[in-house]
Amino acid sequence: MPIKTFLVAATAFGTLALAGAAAAQPAMNWNGPYVGVLAGAQFGSASFALPGDTADVLQSDHASKTAWAYGGLVGFNATVGGVVLGLEGDLMDANKTRTVVACTAVDGCFTSAHDSFTTYNELHQTLNGHVRARAGLASGDNLFYVAGGYSVAKTRLDLIGDCYDPANPPVPTIYSYSRSKTVSGYNIGAGIEHAMGSHLMIRAEYLYDGYGHQTYAGDGAEWNDRRISLHDSNLRVGASYRF
Repeated sequence: MPIKTFLVAATAFGTLALAGAAAAQPAMNWNGPYVGVLAGAQFGSASFALPGDTADVLQSDHASKTAWAYGGLVGFNATVGGVVLGLEGDLMDANKTRTVVACTAVDGCFTSAHDSFTTYNELHQTLNGHVRARAGLASGDNLFYVAGGYSVAKTRLDLIGDCYDPANPPVPTIYSYSRSKTVSGYNIGAGIEHAMGSHLMIRAEYLYDGYGHQTYAGDGAEWNDRRISLHDSNLRVGASYRF
């Protein structure tokens, strides 16, 4: 989902939700600490570039991947002037890989020319976490909220190269290189939480992660740098217990 489209949708959702709840008096006490679990779908998108590399050409500069995610959360709410304010952190696991292929500019992909090199650029993303501030208005047993804050994710770029030799064209020589990197950025989202009683709460929410442009350094000899723009869209449901 493009960032501009998301921001418009999230702003509209949050404005309507808060406006709809503003006239009602909250019947539920949302204050205090809570812990919970989360699960959902993570829609990851990445754009690849080869800065300063004129010998190779990307066959596609964009890759997307959807993965299931699960994890836990902890947070705290306090009501100030009729607005429920909170601070929340979560840690999620969603193992997904986005891949693009680069080929030599002269020879192209998968040819038997001397030193014809075909490279798979595989970006792996596993753990990701968020620290968010929340603000919401309660309507009965429902809390309509918007949230935003800091995002962090663990990534690894694997470069796998097939080098084709005319002396033995069917069997390429395989080369590989990896670079791990923890990336950080921002998140913004909105959702609704419903109280099932005095302590148990369930929720549904949308969350956007923007990690900006990240550079994965090569080795300075055989492998060139990669510059990758990362962002994720998350649809999540959860359950939490308030103490």
